[in-house]
Amino acid sequence: MSTVHIFSKPLSNYSATTIELIQNDAYQVLLTGDACFDWRAFTSLKVKNIYLLKTCVELRNIETSDAVNLVGDSTWVELISINNTVNW
Repeated sequence: MSTVHIFSKPLSNYSATTIELIQNDAYQVLLTGDACFDWRAFTSLKVKNIYLLKTCVELRNIETSDAVNLVGDSTWVELISINNTVNW
């Protein structure tokens, strides 16, 4: 079972220790809320996948790239139901 780390604030709000702890090829990152504005910074993490909650991206009118995966509510629910989760 993998772990999904859920962030709701920009990466700069988290300590270097926190950032080091989550760097693992088995981990996945889900960005919600204002963390979506900072998606480029999160792509520097060494993790399996980075997901952005599609509704948060659309509400904030954020442009993204193929470096991240946009997910809808049903995929978000699936991610957190089949994986361990950590909210930051």
